[in-house]
Amino acid sequence: MNNGKVDWKGAFVAVVTPFTASGDIDEAKFVANLELLISEGIHGLVISGCTGESWALEPDERLRLFKLAVKTANKKVTVVAGTGGISTKKVAELSAAAKGAGCDGVMILPPYYAIPSLREVHEHYRYINDQAKVPIMLYNIPRRTGVNMTPEFYDELVKLEWVVAIKESSKEFVQLQDVIGHVGDKVTVLAGHSAERGVPAVVMGCKGYVSSMETQIMGREAISMFELTKAGKLEEAKKIQARTHALDAALRSAVGTFPANTKTAMNLLGRPGGHVRPPLQDLTPAETERCAEVLRSLGLLKGARAAAE
Repeated sequence: MNNGKVDWKGAFVAVVTPFTASGDIDEAKFVANLELLISEGIHGLVISGCTGESWALEPDERLRLFKLAVKTANKKVTVVAGTGGISTKKVAELSAAAKGAGCDGVMILPPYYAIPSLREVHEHYRYINDQAKVPIMLYNIPRRTGVNMTPEFYDELVKLEWVVAIKESSKEFVQLQDVIGHVGDKVTVLAGHSAERGVPAVVMGCKGYVSSMETQIMGREAISMFELTKAGKLEEAKKIQARTHALDAALRSAVGTFPANTKTAMNLLGRPGGHVRPPLQDLTPAETERCAEVLRSLGLLKGARAAAE
């Protein structure tokens, strides 16, 4: 339970992990992306999540990214380390290491592939809670894990001492509302899928959201959506929401694979996206042109086709 341990709110972003063409982590681009997002007004950074291709990173690489993020943020914004994985013991160890690196907390999804029962998921979190003793953001993303953590299940999980927040990324908006109703007074509830529902999520009581594609492509415009909503400037916020939704719908599942499409769009706009790491593949020239067309249609990219890195 939070009990004042953290005050996480606002527009968070799950950042990409830029790789070089040969597959190494491009630390310069990683840091440049964080610096850019911070300058544009982001409130929190989530490192090594789904957007950050956590499945393609070794534990020591993830820890290196955590340390770089903490140094770059320099306490200006919240840094949450994505430490999720299949092995409970290894997740606990990486979570403790993230705490030691200075991260404000960790984000942990249920063990993927194993498809554990809810009893086993509870034990997974209990062990990590007891061993790492670091603020935990639960991450519900059923389509990637095969496990849907229900509002009723959260009632039990939030009793754990170090569970302080939830990133609710189930696709059902009604479930998000139910989560707020069940545990919103005990932990911080942040919405996933902000490109589709950031404004209504905040209006309904979320303390903020964790974005991905739209923030790293649209920058300050997308980030401003949270503050506009909180300030009651809903007409302005709704216009941005319509644009983030249009971007997401035209790109995320329609052109290449996520987050390769996000990185290509970033590269086209001169933002530090870099390459993906196998098994993912960079967009083809034809897909890159389709990505550019999406950006032009939204007024984000001017003129003729630019070459992605």
